[in-house]
This record gives sequence, C-alpha cells and structure tokens, in this order.
Amino acid sequence: MHLGILMFVTERALPVTDLARACEARGVESLWVPEHPIVPAQYETRYPLAEDGKMPRPYTELPDCFATLAAAAAVTQELRVATGICLVPERDPLHTALQVATLDLLSGGRFLFGVGAGWLREEMQLFAPHFPHRFAFLREAIAAMRKLWTEERPSFEGRWVRFPPVVCRPKPVQKPHPPVILGGMGPNARKRVAAWGDGWLPIGLPPDDVAEARREISRRALEHDRDPEAISLTVMIGAPPGLETPSLETIPDRDTLARYRDAGADRVVVSLPTLGADDAYRHLDRLASAAP
Repeated sequence: MHLGILMFVTERALPVTDLARACEARGVESLWVPEHPIVPAQYETRYPLAEDGKMPRPYTELPDCFATLAAAAAVTQELRVATGICLVPERDPLHTALQVATLDLLSGGRFLFGVGAGWLREEMQLFAPHFPHRFAFLREAIAAMRKLWTEERPSFEGRWVRFPPVVCRPKPVQKPHPPVILGGMGPNARKRVAAWGDGWLPIGLPPDDVAEARREISRRALEHDRDPEAISLTVMIGAPPGLETPSLETIPDRDTLARYRDAGADRVVVSLPTLGADDAYRHLDRLASAAP
C-alpha cells in the first residue's frame, strides 16, 4: 500500500519545493494539492465539513495546482504528484488536457489526475454554468480529454464539449494516460467510478468499509465490461482540510494504516494542516514512523 499526503500549500505554508523534497526523503509516495482557483468573497452555499458552514482561510489562498505540482516534480525523482482534486467543471477541457499531458511529461510520468465535480455553486458560476449538471459535464469532459491524450487527430461532439479534428501534443508519458481518480462520497460515487473512473478517492472511508466498497465497485465494473483490478482505491484521512494549526493527533498510527492495507486500500493519503517548516517536518516524521 502506498502512502501520500495532501496539504493546502499556501504562501504561508512550507514552500512546495521543500515539502516535496521532505516527502521523497521520508518515503512518501505522492503529494496531493487541492484546487479552488477563485473563491467569491460572499457565498450562501454551506461548506459541508464545518459546523458554521464557512470554508477555512486556506481555501481562499491556493496557488494554481498545476504550477504547484510542476515545481514539486522539478525537485524530485520518484515522488508522484497529484491533484486532490481538480475542479474539472470550472475548466476548459482542451486546455486542461494539455496541462495534464504537459505535467505528466515534465514529471516523467508521475502525475495522478484526481478530479471532482465541486460543491461551491457561487465559485463555479464565475467560470461556467455547469453547476446543475456538473457530474454529467465531468464525465463528458474526461471522455473528451481521453481522446485528446490518445488519438492523433481527435474530435469530439458532446452536449457541452465539441471540437473538430485537432492536434494535441505533447501526449502523456503514462499510457494510455494518467489515471483519472474520482473524488466523492455520495451514493452515486461508486457507480461513477465503476463506469468510467480509473480510481476512487473517498474522504474518511473507515477501514472496515474498504473491502465492501471494493466488492461493490468490482461488481459494477464487471457490468460495464471493465477489469476491476484496473480500478484503484485511495482513501484520504487525517486533519480536516484547510486546518492551520498543528495536529499530530490526526496522523494515523501504524495499526490504522495496516488495517487499511489489509482491507485492500491501494493508497492512503493523509491530509496535513497548512504548516510552516518546523511543524510540517514534525508531522511528516510522525507519518513516516507509522508506515506499515
């Protein structure tokens, strides 16, 4: 089982280049960063992970995820870099396909494309009118991107995404393309993963539920004539996303990580608070010492 971390790498946190080097030195497999490109100053949508419904400050201070991961990849050799997650319905699929392929090329095939449909209606409305149908748009956009990554003269005719035959290069290093890992915890998340995802990224899925989730996804994948073994399961646990205070107690212990491994998780990503150098290194050391 692989071990990754997620951090909101704001300008007040440990620089991402230092964080990436520290992760690789401690045997961490992957570094994940979230995306919220522009956040409205006022919004009515409730943030689902806080009692007051308000987002923590780091959500409003995130640098561009692809540039951040390119910097991390440039100073490492083996560390995988990942979006956790990329808000595809807020993006142009053609430009995003090029960014994904470029990052995979620059990293030597180390990119993991975590994607999601988003939850903040007011944010999405700044970019595109897709919030009511964001899950359908996400699926269509990924289908279009897969053609751009794998075909020499791709074209696409969908409900929202359309383009004539085009040239899209560079192609990704990973074949056929970087894994598309779907975030989400709703009742339809497993159905989507089984139908068209390369992996699933739930938040807080308990170890006891991992085996059952794998069985359900495998059963549904077979209904779509897909190989269940080709679909990965990555579980995110740890500190609440966007936390800004040290929280060593949220680092899972060795027994917890072993339970995830034994239940069939392919990867556990531990969410770390947004921290400066000293605290970030302490959290990474605690995590490295717990690796099973």
